[in-house]
Amino acid sequence: MRNPLAVLAPRRFGAVAGDSSPRVPAPRRVPAPDVLEGVEFLHHGCTGDGEDDAPEVSVRGIDPRNDRGPGAASVHLAARTDGPCPDTVEELLAVAGPGDFRLRRLTFDVRTLDEVLETRGGRALLEQLVASPADRVTNAVFRAAVGDDPEGDLDCDVRLVGEGDSVAGRCRIDLGRARLTLTPVLTGSERLARRLAEARARPRDRAVRRCLEHALACELTSVPLADLVGVHPDAPACAVPLSR
Repeated sequence: MRNPLAVLAPRRFGAVAGDSSPRVPAPRRVPAPDVLEGVEFLHHGCTGDGEDDAPEVSVRGIDPRNDRGPGAASVHLAARTDGPCPDTVEELLAVAGPGDFRLRRLTFDVRTLDEVLETRGGRALLEQLVASPADRVTNAVFRAAVGDDPEGDLDCDVRLVGEGDSVAGRCRIDLGRARLTLTPVLTGSERLARRLAEARARPRDRAVRRCLEHALACELTSVPLADLVGVHPDAPACAVPLSR
């Protein structure tokens, strides 16, 4: 019996002399992944020594698969070895000098930020920017609408971190509740506002979200601590009388 593959194989994978049967089409070329214009991991404004000082930023609430509700933002500060060791946010802001404390980590939820934008009339503008992140006119209007309020906009928990989660040999590192002024930072430049819109436009794309986090981290290296963290007006107070 004749082997059928001896005839089928040439017809499938190549032309046979005198055979006019159609060939199997070549595999379709798969296009490269779509990347939004302007999304990259270049270190703009965060190069050299400043790269080592950039904090770790984590933005939550963009990916819809993250179903955890909005909570207070978290601010971790690294203390200088021989610097002051405050016990409260008020003491932190009172004794903090240049180089005493450095922002090491910032975590916040953008769903809480949406409430701030709603009260300032910028929620609709942000949705327009999300629809077209490269629109520079909408970008400028959005930043002008929400970036002028200097008041703190998000609740945050402030913590001092060090080797072994202790500072100067002490285990107490929580300084309490404070107010975080983040909206002016996010809207302080066209680049940051665009990164925010790009991340909201592609919520499941982790690489795009990392672009936002990296751009924000670079921006935070030049923000003074007093401009970022403020005293919470409703923070619980504890007055302990001095022992005599």
